[in-house]
Amino acid sequence: MRPANRLSRASLAAFLLLLLAQAGPAGAQGIVVSAGREGGYYHTIANRLRNALSSEQGVRAEVRYSPGSLENLARLDDPSSPVNVALTQADALRRYLDEHPGFDGEFNVLADIGTECAFIVAPVGGPVKTAADLKAEAGLAISVGDVLSGGAVTWDYMGRLEPAFRNTRVAHSEIMAALLEIRGGGEFSDVKSVLVVQRPRLSSVLEVVLDNLDVYRLVPIRAGDLGNATLPSGSPIYTFETVRVGVGRDHSASVETLCTHGLLLATPAKLSEERFGQLADVILKSGRFIMPGAK
Repeated sequence: MRPANRLSRASLAAFLLLLLAQAGPAGAQGIVVSAGREGGYYHTIANRLRNALSSEQGVRAEVRYSPGSLENLARLDDPSSPVNVALTQADALRRYLDEHPGFDGEFNVLADIGTECAFIVAPVGGPVKTAADLKAEAGLAISVGDVLSGGAVTWDYMGRLEPAFRNTRVAHSEIMAALLEIRGGGEFSDVKSVLVVQRPRLSSVLEVVLDNLDVYRLVPIRAGDLGNATLPSGSPIYTFETVRVGVGRDHSASVETLCTHGLLLATPAKLSEERFGQLADVILKSGRFIMPGAK
């Protein structure tokens, strides 16, 4: 899978050099990265970036945990916060810009850190067989994780693009608990599906699905199910792709679904020219090790 808006290495190099020229001399002297939850993909990327800055540039960077993309963006946007680098989903960035238009032009996209896809899980034999079922039937509920999770952000933005999705109530329950709740059709609950947003690789959630394909199904999300929106650059927030999970395992599955991408952002106003240059240099030279999912 390759989103159409990925930058080539050559164009990324030119882009970062241009950003370096625009970075102001004033600002924070340290690099503070707002990442996601401990153990998650964003947290992993942030720690790799921190280690690369230390080993290659002798720069000490700090990684701060967060509940997710929206908090990362709020910290980046807050003049009183020391956070000057952040990770976010593209749809979370679009939502944040819709609600905080003054932030447009105050950040730079340093890198695309890889594809993230939405996986809707529903019980076999249950009422949810396609994404359209979640638009048509009022009274159903979908579990999206906690209110600041990637799943919650994506579901909210899906509802902004296609208001009919709001017919389905949102449950902010823990995802693994929700999988257990919907097992067997969720007879005693109105939660009939679960949404998780992650890289298209195995996780505990997808492992449960693949190990129990007689119990769970992956629900397709197709291009006709909702409209699209773009980032300020004009790049689409979502692509619709056929994603295969569990390759090389005894059980695997394919599903057509929507994918977004993770972004690494910085605010030049909070970075000195020297620090911005060191950050750009590390991304250009070691990006393939820091962000192995990006191409």
